[in-house]
Amino acid sequence: MRRRLLRDGILLRSIVVTILAFILVGVATIAYTAHAARIQAETQSRVHLEQLLDTVESTLRVACFVKDVQLAREVALGLLSNTEILRVTIHEGSFILADIQRPGNRGSTDVAGSLVRSINSPFIEGDVIGRIRLTPDPEVIERRIRDDIIGQALQLAWQLALIAGAIVVTLLAFVIHPISAMSRNLHAMDPTAGDRLQKPPGHARTEIGNLVDDVNALAGSLVQALEKEQALRLQGEMDERRYHAIFDNAESGIFIVDRAGRLTSWNPAFARLLGISGDAARRLSELPWAAPEEIAGLIEAAFTNRQPVSIDARLQPPGRPRFWLKLVLSPVGSDILQGVAHDVSALKEAEAAARRQALSDPLTGLANRASLEQQLGQRIRQHHLQPGRGFTLLHIDLDKFRLITEGVGVTAGDEILRAIAGRLGATVKSEDTLARLSADVFAVLLQDLDDDGHIDKVIERIMNSLRQPYLVDGSPIQLTASIGITLFPSDGGDAPSLLRNAELACDKAKLAGGNQAAFFDATLAEAAEQRRHLENDLRQAVAQRQFSLYYQPIADLARHRIAGAEALIRWHHPERGLVPPDQFIPVVEQSGLINEIGLWVLDSACRQLAEWQAAGRPHYLSINVSGRQIPDGLPPQAVAAAIARHGIAPERLALEITEGILLGDIGVARAWLLAVQQLGVRLYLDDFGTGYSSLSYLKRFPLDTLKIDRSFVQDMQAESSDHSLVEAIVAMARSLRLRVVAEGVESAAQLQMLEAMGCHYAQGYHLSRPVPAADFAEVVAGIDRRLAG
Repeated sequence: MRRRLLRDGILLRSIVVTILAFILVGVATIAYTAHAARIQAETQSRVHLEQLLDTVESTLRVACFVKDVQLAREVALGLLSNTEILRVTIHEGSFILADIQRPGNRGSTDVAGSLVRSINSPFIEGDVIGRIRLTPDPEVIERRIRDDIIGQALQLAWQLALIAGAIVVTLLAFVIHPISAMSRNLHAMDPTAGDRLQKPPGHARTEIGNLVDDVNALAGSLVQALEKEQALRLQGEMDERRYHAIFDNAESGIFIVDRAGRLTSWNPAFARLLGISGDAARRLSELPWAAPEEIAGLIEAAFTNRQPVSIDARLQPPGRPRFWLKLVLSPVGSDILQGVAHDVSALKEAEAAARRQALSDPLTGLANRASLEQQLGQRIRQHHLQPGRGFTLLHIDLDKFRLITEGVGVTAGDEILRAIAGRLGATVKSEDTLARLSADVFAVLLQDLDDDGHIDKVIERIMNSLRQPYLVDGSPIQLTASIGITLFPSDGGDAPSLLRNAELACDKAKLAGGNQAAFFDATLAEAAEQRRHLENDLRQAVAQRQFSLYYQPIADLARHRIAGAEALIRWHHPERGLVPPDQFIPVVEQSGLINEIGLWVLDSACRQLAEWQAAGRPHYLSINVSGRQIPDGLPPQAVAAAIARHGIAPERLALEITEGILLGDIGVARAWLLAVQQLGVRLYLDDFGTGYSSLSYLKRFPLDTLKIDRSFVQDMQAESSDHSLVEAIVAMARSLRLRVVAEGVESAAQLQMLEAMGCHYAQGYHLSRPVPAADFAEVVAGIDRRLAG
């Protein structure tokens, strides 16, 4: 190991590289030194020769001027005494005065470094009379250069050797040794056991220390990667086992399909769903599908679109009932599809049942309004595609069915509705459509029937069938119906128009007394349009406070004076003038404005009572309450708040209700009445005798007063049936400790008869019409005088 480190280690390589580098540097330095020494030697030699010539120049001038050969020779020999000079040549013009060379020297005398100087006349400066050539000895110069180079080379060599040694020692101490130690420790280190390299001493912040940090960080990263890889491998093994468990035990069918549509594998659930046995490969589209081409197209779509596709497909296996599977195919790779199959038969049956329920009436099984609208739309589209005969739509509304239901109960009412559905089905053809639109409203779509004569016959059969008695608990009940008739295409071009117009025609039949049929005509639509305009005007009237209260006095027959009044709303239309209540109250109730207007009436009546109370007038005031206001439109809390706000005595306020309120939810109506009575407010039952007039109302509900309808009073004469009926109502009320108010008093005779019967109160035109609040005091004073007289 040590030998290998010495042979291949960084130390040997560093030493070799350092020596080679120093050798190269030394050679280059010596070469440069030799060149510099040569130049320096030549320069020094030339300077020396120049100095020699300067010493003999005056002698040379004389020798050349007089052409003294002997003198010239002596000068030459004197110059040759200098070892640096090899040869001296003195010329006087073209004549050579002296040419002497150092004896014993066989080298060339043609030296490039020879020095030639001109000799001037001693008397005339600038007059050249000769020249002298000094040739230096090259051996002497070379020897001097060699000695200089050797000396400098030796000096450079030991300097480089010292530097190289220092570098090697430095590398060994600060680089080689720490790296060797790191290498030894790295071979012995186990990163997974938490081992890490220690930084060599003195290298906490050096590159070697940073290298140790990098090695440790890399070791940590490798350990984390190994741990993650091991975790992933274990997770993969667990996922694979889990997948196989899911694949084998899943309730949904799982399968693999190749590009050719062949099933290459499937789980037991898929085999059970499709009745597959054995391992033989087969095509998915060859299974007993109701539409195999859909399956082939699904496979092709999955490969083409490269995204999951699904379909609900029906299977028709031999010997088994048909069922539905939802197939989902997802691409896995370029030539494989993974499929999942769910049995969705129950869902399909539920959806079909929901569709049937959405389009049928749960009570009678007939089509509902949505279904009828669909069929009307289909018939209209068919008529446009293939013009032919039209059709007829009948709107059938049972007369006063709600009252009957209240009398016999909801369960019996449902039985009657089912019987009506059966009778209607027996009176029309099988291709005709029957529908139940609401509680007691039916519709009949008569196919290809638009002849009035034939329509009349069908309607006669329907009405005769509906008039037949219905047995409830052994008791016969007879019903009638009002029928509205619309014809397509003359009475409407779409389903909503036909339904609306048929309802308008039915309303016309009801207003005529019921138990009859009416064809739609344009005037009904015009009336409906006028009603819509009236509703818009009413909304503006509410916003602009166009209403006011009129007051009709009510006389106390025992005391012969006015006891109170009934508040009656009036509408001051900006264009139509004063509009009576019977023209707008029905629209107010149906449009939902009754709640807002009712609260305004309550507040206005309480304000008027407060004014009478402040003026010392002990009158009470009654206001009419619609059934649509109970219980949420006029909650007892609102009544209590109005009484408290105006500071009136609650017993001076009376609320008049009709029988319609009592025909709804009995529990809700009774709770509302009890809450109002607990406030101290009086409760009147208005229009008694015109409705169902059940005595159970008087026993079941907390009422204070009955108001006999004007239809019994205004024509009342002595010994008449109306007289007997009114007398009976008064007697019954007194026996139940209820007060009675007779409406519609038209004459003094009627007033006397009512007083004789023991009727408590009376109101009518004989006393006064409804008057504004400003006129009420004067009118009351006049009535009191008449009653007292």
